[in-house]
Amino acid sequence: MQIKQPEDFLSRNRTIKHNHLYLVDDVLGNIPQGDMSGLGLYHLDTRFLSCFEIKLHGTDPIPLLSSSEMGYMSTIVFTNGPIQTVTEDGKPVTLPPEIIQLKRETVLYGHQFERYWLVSYFSQPVYLELSFTFDADFRDMFDIRGIIAVDLPERRPPILDTSGQNPVLIFSHKDRSERNLQTGIRFVDLAPEEVPDQKLPTVVYRTLLQPRQPFNFNYEIQTIINDRLMNAGSIEASVKTMDEALTHLNFRTRKNVQDTAVFISDNEDFNEMMSRNQKDMQMLMTHTEEGSYVAAGIPWYVALFGRDSLITSRFAMMYNPAIAKESLKILAKYQGKENNPDRDEEPGKILHEMRVGELARLGEIPHTPYYGSVDATPLFIITLYEYFQWTHDLEILCELWPHALKAMDWIDHNLQQNAQGYSTYRSMCDRGILQQGWKDSHDSVMDELGVIGQPPIALSEVQGYVYMAKTMMGRLADFMEEKTLRHRLKQECVEFRKRFNNDFWMEDLEFCALALNEQGQPFRVIASNPGHCLETGLFYDTYADQMMNRLMSADMFNGWGIRTLSSNTVAYNPMSYHNGSIWPHDNAMIARGFARQDRPDLVERIFTGLFEAARHMHYRRLPELFCGFRKEDGKEGDPPVRYPVSCIPQAWAAAAMYSILQSMLNIRPNAPQKSLSIHSPNLPHYMSFLQINNLRVGKAIVDLEFRRNHKSVTVDVRNRQGQLDIIVQI
Repeated sequence: MQIKQPEDFLSRNRTIKHNHLYLVDDVLGNIPQGDMSGLGLYHLDTRFLSCFEIKLHGTDPIPLLSSSEMGYMSTIVFTNGPIQTVTEDGKPVTLPPEIIQLKRETVLYGHQFERYWLVSYFSQPVYLELSFTFDADFRDMFDIRGIIAVDLPERRPPILDTSGQNPVLIFSHKDRSERNLQTGIRFVDLAPEEVPDQKLPTVVYRTLLQPRQPFNFNYEIQTIINDRLMNAGSIEASVKTMDEALTHLNFRTRKNVQDTAVFISDNEDFNEMMSRNQKDMQMLMTHTEEGSYVAAGIPWYVALFGRDSLITSRFAMMYNPAIAKESLKILAKYQGKENNPDRDEEPGKILHEMRVGELARLGEIPHTPYYGSVDATPLFIITLYEYFQWTHDLEILCELWPHALKAMDWIDHNLQQNAQGYSTYRSMCDRGILQQGWKDSHDSVMDELGVIGQPPIALSEVQGYVYMAKTMMGRLADFMEEKTLRHRLKQECVEFRKRFNNDFWMEDLEFCALALNEQGQPFRVIASNPGHCLETGLFYDTYADQMMNRLMSADMFNGWGIRTLSSNTVAYNPMSYHNGSIWPHDNAMIARGFARQDRPDLVERIFTGLFEAARHMHYRRLPELFCGFRKEDGKEGDPPVRYPVSCIPQAWAAAAMYSILQSMLNIRPNAPQKSLSIHSPNLPHYMSFLQINNLRVGKAIVDLEFRRNHKSVTVDVRNRQGQLDIIVQI
């Protein structure tokens, strides 16, 4: 496959992150004043920098390079357009374009480090100015997203404090929850001048720039809450300079490569995509004093999510099972303890989302945490089982077993609330989420006429998760020597499977219903949701075959991936969030089912569609979702159509290709038995070989090489540390 240069797909904004601190700016590195599209410097659900604009002698510098490749550092190289200035002896001169180089480096580690170099290639010394405009509005993320509008009280005027060794431009605000918030711009080695009579605080560096002699300086942007400087010191090593920060960050990156599986093939686009996924997974990992988790996505969802953390953990097992361990532990800590309708909390339930900003502190949103998801709880059990299969970590199993029992109690109680015996949702909270599956936009459940479904609703994929959770809980019960529980769950699964196939299957459409309403009547639309059930074993074999054929028909599979909703459906909109778009994680879930049903050809089509989409995208990075317009066959230059407010990077999307690759190679771990089975592995035609190095199963580490020949794919074990039986069936 020819290497393709990506077009400007979702690359207008740049993102870097370190734990709770993250920066989103445009390709110029700017944050335009008044922006409500998500640009800014954020910490703990609050925007601490809402405006940043740079001017080179009163003009907009022209970017030559704008990179945020590493995830924690960004680099921009600028040049100039025509500039009117004066020489050292005061003579007016017009600098021609592309005679000045300006380089900006930004690093996040506890706070934001900035470093600048200004170099002239003009033949004479010239006077130049570099000015910066700043502002901080301290808005809550839910306000920026437009979910809850907040009238901010009048802010204190910013001040330039010159009393210390380094001048500091200070923005301050006392929010309605009585937190004192400050943004401090600390000018480290060279003090700028303050520009008077500006609408927003502006500082300027003035210099006589000698030919080829760099003018450089640094400053830092600090976030302060209740007089406490927010830095990395309580979680990671404390640093004082950008160079110290880079030393720690680069070391962490190298260690992350050593601790995770690495994927290398003879296809450079694939290698770049997998390298990007690895960087994004590291970038989204968020380390706190209470534990670590994968942030769901930037800019909107840098927070702890139950469903997102668990699905991402499942997808990333082959890459790094430790992600699942951390996710399970922190979610167990916040497992529901009481019946609290204000947060949709129930005993044993796994949280949906946790926020810590002003609106959460005031109780104006229920996310403290909020428990409004019906699927996170069975996914908790599924993830625990799969983590155990990859690691044989008996210590974690024993530690989390009481939480798994509580989760199963919640599942059983939830099933008992429905007359048909299915898992359903209905928010008890006035400010809760209407639809509580993974498609959680309000219009994501509808009937064939497009009428929005009203809870209680039994989603098809959730029944699959429940069936799978009961199956896997029964297997874990063997290890915990709870035979009575294992027997009960096994019997329940037999009855549940029979009932599900009778109630959800639509004979005339040869497909599974999206969901059932309160009366047990089906929502008769063709959607991707029941595709998640294919990996669970819930469908009868005949129904599974019909499901797979329908999912890959033209109204569902658009060439890039499987749509969330059939294009023949009344509610179909390829530009919607959930009703016709393409979600990489949705496709990864379905691909797992194709693998279980022994359809490697369909897994390969999913992999190839998303891989070709990624080839069009900046950094070969898959976004949260993109529009569901059909790929035109034979039109190599037509890219997938972007969804304008998609999170990028996003955890599900970053981990999705790990999961699809595992499905395509048919890799199945069994750490308790110290074995790894590979059944009829497959590689696409544009990949001759693939190496997976540093793959961990239990306490063993193995390097594998897959090679495609005319009829099959062979597997070679290149290196093995520890005891591990590798069983290959070609």
